[in-house]
Amino acid sequence: MLKRIQRRIGWELAFGPLRQQVIERFHQLWYYEPDSWRRNTWFGFPIQQSPLDLQLYQELVAQVRPRRIVQTGINEGGSLLYFAHLLDLLGDPEALVVGVDLRLTPRAKALRHPRIRVLEGSSTAPETLAEVKRLLGEAGPVFVSLDSDHSQAHVREELRLYAPLVTLGSWCVVEDTNVNGHPVLPGHGPGPLEAVQDFLSGNDDFTDEDIWRRNLLSHHAGGWLRRHR
Repeated sequence: MLKRIQRRIGWELAFGPLRQQVIERFHQLWYYEPDSWRRNTWFGFPIQQSPLDLQLYQELVAQVRPRRIVQTGINEGGSLLYFAHLLDLLGDPEALVVGVDLRLTPRAKALRHPRIRVLEGSSTAPETLAEVKRLLGEAGPVFVSLDSDHSQAHVREELRLYAPLVTLGSWCVVEDTNVNGHPVLPGHGPGPLEAVQDFLSGNDDFTDEDIWRRNLLSHHAGGWLRRHR
């Protein structure tokens, strides 16, 4: 125990003052590197996620055991297939993944998995939300991931519409809170993180959980929101 404490103290003295700077610089380097996360695939389908965030997703899905997962902004469909495979492992034959995108890509349309349902249309359109609710039915728990248009106004509206669908103890994950200089793409303009801050300032049902910190960085830092009431 004493040696472990001594090693920890030595680490803090050597790296503590530079820790946050190193983390941010690595985040920027890894984000801008064209041959890193942007080329990741899941069973052949592009999945533009950090492996560190995928690790957290599987932990939360295993804990919550959702019967419905909703994702807005599905791009090429890799994340939907990832969620579907997690639900396969959990073994509930009725569990579904519902994906929404303004325009479905050919790859997304080519997804073939019995758990996956895809909807084409604006995630904030009344008819889209109505169809999402129909697919949710009375099933729960419900887990939500928001990854479509990253403007502050759009994400704020998605939070208004989709956060109420999240069941007690489950999660709403707002993706790509790292843009607008947090710490990448400083010229992006107000985006997901600013929308989350707006949402939390007027909503006591969710808390921002820093579960990502043990992995040092996340593309969604500040966006891991747990419903506690």
